[in-house]
Amino acid sequence: MSTELKNDITAMIAQHFDIDLAKLSAETEIASLGIDSLSMIEFMFQMEEKFNIQMADTRAPLTTVGDVVAEIESAIAAQSLPQAA
Repeated sequence: MSTELKNDITAMIAQHFDIDLAKLSAETEIASLGIDSLSMIEFMFQMEEKFNIQMADTRAPLTTVGDVVAEIESAIAAQSLPQAA
């Protein structure tokens, strides 16, 4: 995926959770930001609506900002694939 998309998603995380963008990197742990799992689930639902995507019902735990970005990117990529008949 593009660096622009990664930057956009990271900026959306910063805005949604009112966190200084400079404090976020791919390695930043979600828990260290004071974000609980319910808040992250709500954010992911908003990303589904924003990007018109469907997230997988089962996935690896989202423990870092990079995990969140990767999950959204993966869902966007999956939506752009042609559907099998």
